[in-house]
Amino acid sequence: MFKKNKNHRDPLKTSSNFPSQNMIISKRLIHDMIDLARIHPHETVLDIGAGAGALTFPLAEKAAKVLAIEIDSVLIHKLLDKMGERGNIEVKQCDFLETSLPSKPFVVVANIPYSITTPIFEKLLHPAVPMQRAVILVEKGAAKGFTSHSIRNPRILNWRMQYEIRLVRTVSPDHFAPPPKVDSAILSIRRREQPLVSPQHHQMFSALATYGLRDPKLPLYAALSEIFTPPQIARLNEEQWGTVFHTMLQHVPPYRRPQLRKDSRSKSKKRK
Repeated sequence: MFKKNKNHRDPLKTSSNFPSQNMIISKRLIHDMIDLARIHPHETVLDIGAGAGALTFPLAEKAAKVLAIEIDSVLIHKLLDKMGERGNIEVKQCDFLETSLPSKPFVVVANIPYSITTPIFEKLLHPAVPMQRAVILVEKGAAKGFTSHSIRNPRILNWRMQYEIRLVRTVSPDHFAPPPKVDSAILSIRRREQPLVSPQHHQMFSALATYGLRDPKLPLYAALSEIFTPPQIARLNEEQWGTVFHTMLQHVPPYRRPQLRKDSRSKSKKRK
């Protein structure tokens, strides 16, 4: 039996954070995304920004359960009208950024609202969240930033300690209705079997990443000069950042390690 969100205030208007979505109209794109996700019959899949169910229903043919999350009441009604007697779809009318995530391992396949890409990723890619894999459509510029060899953003660096993030391919606007003004891209995300930094060190690594990338224009040896001694440290990718962190744990006295400010910790807790 499918479930409706009990908090059904009618109408639940689309939040200003959730502008009208560009719906997928390409069956080939839908097939490619689901194929990339490699869904197993026992798995739970989240469809964030489910719309009228372009991804939801094909996903339900592969997964044990699909959790379709949508905030727009008009789209919710369309989704429910199409469901029929399908028993493995749960529909939640809610703001994804305010809803609780499953406590057991899950997969994400979604065409998310581009305007809140970063908050969605912050919620999904926290090391305490049991997301295993994801195939997500994002704006191409964001996808390039998330996967660039040169990492300038500490949040992205944090995510890449726990997850492998890969830009699969560009998706042109004609795959959507209405067509967006920019190219999109498919991102493939997979939890690392061996994280580059242990989740228990998440806060400490956040402090190191924030400190080391506080001014991306600084050479790394200068950015870390108060922590590490010369010679100059080469430009680092995510694996090398993990090495830097573990080198700090082994050789740098605690008083020389950076600490997150209390206000940074409070903001991090609020996002969970």
